[in-house]
Amino acid sequence: MMCDDLQIAVIGVGGRGGVADYAHRPGKGSRLVAGADINSDALRAFAKRIDSDVSLYDDYRQMLDRRDIDAVFITSPDFCHEEHAVAALEAGKAVYLEKPIAIDIAGCDRILEAAYRSRSKLYVGHNMRHMPFVLKMKQLIDDGRIGQVKAIWVRHFISYGGEAYFKDWHAERRFSNSLLLQKGAHDIDIIHMLGGGYTQRVHAMGALTVYGDVTDRRKPEEKPQIRSIPDLWPPAHKQDSIQPLMSKT
Repeated sequence: MMCDDLQIAVIGVGGRGGVADYAHRPGKGSRLVAGADINSDALRAFAKRIDSDVSLYDDYRQMLDRRDIDAVFITSPDFCHEEHAVAALEAGKAVYLEKPIAIDIAGCDRILEAAYRSRSKLYVGHNMRHMPFVLKMKQLIDDGRIGQVKAIWVRHFISYGGEAYFKDWHAERRFSNSLLLQKGAHDIDIIHMLGGGYTQRVHAMGALTVYGDVTDRRKPEEKPQIRSIPDLWPPAHKQDSIQPLMSKT
């Protein structure tokens, strides 16, 4: 007996919104039926990726009013997670919420309280837990192939350049809290997963020795710089000085 497809909507269809595309499986259990974003270009690209029948909204609240929507992907920027997740949960939708859950503890608590009150399903999207190489590592550890884990060492590289995180909203505490939360959340989560436990005590040190003097960060609504360009070095160079180079590439 075939059941109807789960009807899924997306809040924040650009950037990370592409992860929701994997849930678009018409006739096989789930389909994307709507998307909301304040960026009209992102909405048009979303519609092109999915199909012409998908409904588009510039106000996510209007989309959440639809009773036919069963679940929502929230893939908006970090500082929007609290607002969007609480609204979706209170609307009775099941929620896939991209990490981090929120940018402060109060925001996390508010989201969890909304899920508890509404009895709506909530899943935090730590996507690295589902990557084949991580699952293989977990299997090897659980099988005892390497013995008891005593330490886990992580080095986090950005293959496309640090500009993607230090020259836009990611580097502003009011938008992301810190890159340890925004980007390091992947590493910390996998450490916990592989180690079979949770952090109890932390010793840390750090400094903004490379990107600390950057002043020309892109605003959240601007298109991010997602790849490294040699003329951006040193990082304190202004973005305007590289526009001619960028226009040729």
